[in-house]
Amino acid sequence: MINFILMKLQDIGLFIARRRKSLDVTQQELAEICGVSEHALCNLERGTGNPTMRLVDSVASALGLELTLAVKDMEAV
Repeated sequence: MINFILMKLQDIGLFIARRRKSLDVTQQELAEICGVSEHALCNLERGTGNPTMRLVDSVASALGLELTLAVKDMEAV
C-alpha cells in the first residue's frame, strides 16, 4: 500500500501538539524527555522555524509516532 499524504510543517506541528495533549504531557516534560529546549518544541508545534529531522524524529518517537517517507506520485504533480 502506498500512502500519498503530504504534510506541511504547520500540519506536522499541529499533529504533534494534539498527540502530546492526548497523552497529557506538557511541552516542558516532552522537551526534557527529548533532550531539546522547550522553545524548539514550541516552534515545532507552531510550525515555525526550521526544525531538524533529528528534532522531529526525537519528538515523534517520544510520542509513540514514526516518521515515514514514501515515493511521491510523480504523475499527480
